[in-house]
Amino acid sequence: MTRHDYTGHRMRRRTTTALTAGVLAVALVASACNGGGEEPETTLPPETITSTPTETPTATPTKDPDAWRAKFKPAQLEAYDAALQRWEEYEARVEPIWAKGEATPAAEKLFKEYFPHPIWQDQFKQLQTYEQVKVKTVGTPEIYWSEAKSVTKSGSGVQIRQCVDYTEVVGTQDGKPVVRYPWIEKPQLRTIYLSQPDGYDWLIFGVVDISGGKNRPCTP
Repeated sequence: MTRHDYTGHRMRRRTTTALTAGVLAVALVASACNGGGEEPETTLPPETITSTPTETPTATPTKDPDAWRAKFKPAQLEAYDAALQRWEEYEARVEPIWAKGEATPAAEKLFKEYFPHPIWQDQFKQLQTYEQVKVKTVGTPEIYWSEAKSVTKSGSGVQIRQCVDYTEVVGTQDGKPVVRYPWIEKPQLRTIYLSQPDGYDWLIFGVVDISGGKNRPCTP
């Protein structure tokens, strides 16, 4: 199955063109890629997240790292745990693809598995661009903490907020290290938007992270 057609709320995403291991390449290799222009729109299924993907500059967890769970019902927490597991699975599987930097059929298949149409196409096109300009990104970020920012009542949509360390993620172009913004060396906030439409596993609808080129600090 190559197409997922959903109806629902339309919203602008800042980072639907490159996620996870590819974010450093987006943030730091703009001169090598097709920078500028408008971000693609994401069509979200019903019951999905409806808030705009914006964050306060700094996010600090409570003293009890699990205190946020008291805000949600057991079914919502179960949905969050499943969505988080799905994201972690994707992040582990996609890292070798961005590290290799080649737009192979296997990479296209993986994007189709984890993203709805047409977002998977944006991912693959970005990878094609990286292949052309010889951009590669190796490594996955360390996660200091994760929490549910919001969960729909039905449990079909989840926003995951994380405090992330990107220091072990290394971007190169033509074999040479990419110059990094100094603030990337500090913990950064990342928000992931996932939804589970009827008949599908959890799908990634958007991520707000350093690929937007902005410092979004958090406290580990």
